[in-house]
Amino acid sequence: MTRGERPRKKEVWFACGRYFVRTIRREDASDRWAGWLSDAHTVHVLNTAPRSLQKSDIVAYIRQFDQREQLLLGIFEKGTRLHVGFIRLDLDLANSDALVNAVIGDAAHRNTGATTDVFVSLLDYLFDTVGLNKVKASVLARNQVTLRYLRRLGWQAENTQQPAVRSHADGALLDLTMVSWTRAGYQTFRQTAAGQRIQ
Repeated sequence: MTRGERPRKKEVWFACGRYFVRTIRREDASDRWAGWLSDAHTVHVLNTAPRSLQKSDIVAYIRQFDQREQLLLGIFEKGTRLHVGFIRLDLDLANSDALVNAVIGDAAHRNTGATTDVFVSLLDYLFDTVGLNKVKASVLARNQVTLRYLRRLGWQAENTQQPAVRSHADGALLDLTMVSWTRAGYQTFRQTAAGQRIQ
C-alpha cells in the first residue's frame, strides 16, 4: 500500500479451535447480541453504560466500522454457527500495530477455553497474514481475572502509564493496564511447549 492510499476493505475468515472468526455483517445484528452488551458482567468488564440495548443499536454499532482499519469480527461456534462473541480491531497500519478487544458474549462459552482459541488464532492472523509488528490490548486494572489469564498466555505488561478512564457506573476513575505482544516475542512463545499445545 502506497503512502496516503486508503486500505481496502477486509473480508476476514479464520478457524480457531472449536470456533471460527469472520467479518461481521449487518444481518448478524440481533437482540441476543444486544443482550450481551446489557449484561451486568459485560458492563463491568468493559465499563460500558448500563442501559438496555436493542437490535437497532447493534446495527448502528456495526455501521461505525469501515472494515479497513476499524474491523468488527464475529466469533461463531463451528457446526452450529452460533454467534458467541465479537472482536474489535483498531489497526494502525502506518505504525504496524493494532489494539484488540474481544468479548465472549454468550455466557455458556465463557471460561471454556474460547478466549485462548480465539486469541491465539487472532495473533497468528495479525502477525502472519496482516504482517503487524505489535498487538496491544487494554484491560481495566480491576479486571484481574482477565489480566492474570492474558499474562499466563504470555502477554507482556507495558511500562507506560495509561490515562485513567471514568466509570460509567459511579464516575470514579479507573486505572487501565496495557498488555502487548511483539511479533518476535510471539513467534518465540509459539515455539515453546506451552505455545505448541495451543492449536
